[in-house]
Amino acid sequence: MTGYVKTTTDNQFVEYPYGAEELMRDNPGLGYTPYSDFVEIFPTTDAYNVHGYRIQYVEIDADPTYDGKTQTVSRSEQPFVRDGKWVFSWIVRDLTAEEIANMEKMQQEMQQRGQ
Repeated sequence: MTGYVKTTTDNQFVEYPYGAEELMRDNPGLGYTPYSDFVEIFPTTDAYNVHGYRIQYVEIDADPTYDGKTQTVSRSEQPFVRDGKWVFSWIVRDLTAEEIANMEKMQQEMQQRGQ
């Protein structure tokens, strides 16, 4: 999932994800719907004009190269700024010997059921 992050004017994290539902929550009674173009509407809100919040698009890094037999991949929990852009990165972690053994055991059990 990608989307938008709500930030301060100096690009500090406030909230992720930020979309039409959050726009409606932050601006009750203004007639926005889940189908509103919140990116276009946001600069007209008090959050932008009075409180100085901004929304920034969040990119996701390209899929990493990893060995599925000995490594696992997860996405960073929160977006962060890299080279002036908000991004999610992928974290490649080596599996422990116990995790590898458990995975091999599950694969063997699945193969036995399939025969």
